[in-house]
Amino acid sequence: MTTSSSLEDRVKTLGWLVHGGELAVELKGDRARHTDVIWQLLVEAIETIDKTPDQERHWLTSGNRSGGWNMIGMTRADLIEIERIRLLSAMKPFDGKAKYAPQRNDLERALGVLSWMRWCNATRMPERLTKAAIVLARGGDHEMVHRVYCPTRKPHRQNVNEIRTRTTGYILRGIRETHGIVPMFGVSFIETNNAAA
Repeated sequence: MTTSSSLEDRVKTLGWLVHGGELAVELKGDRARHTDVIWQLLVEAIETIDKTPDQERHWLTSGNRSGGWNMIGMTRADLIEIERIRLLSAMKPFDGKAKYAPQRNDLERALGVLSWMRWCNATRMPERLTKAAIVLARGGDHEMVHRVYCPTRKPHRQNVNEIRTRTTGYILRGIRETHGIVPMFGVSFIETNNAAA
């Protein structure tokens, strides 16, 4: 087996798979499998991307907050009254949206894991599978997943399992063919000898 990836890419992928193994074991314990590793990496990647601040939206809404509490026309008594209401409402001073600042490695891993979705293009209708997998990994309800994946079929919980199985199967095959990394015992992965040579 020959691989089309560099040593650096293979090392990164193995590191991401180790992290995914930790996530899968944390979630399922001894029952964790290799497909759970891939799925947990997808779930974490989507969560990371969703939590990343949207700078464009931030710039568009910046004009709404430009006045602050000391807007023109507010007296000191008005400010004291607003602060009293905030305290009575159990609001902390300067209470606002919590900020999320992902680490550089988190973003790199998330984007790398999401790039694995390209291997799902081997299926007959890749758009349906990838969209349904993303909705499912995001925690979307099963009805929405059914509408995306199989709108003509009767909803059934087996369809959700099919989406996970097919998605993780294509990704595992892509990792094997591109990087020469194969599943080993437990939830570990190893680079094949031919790929290392």
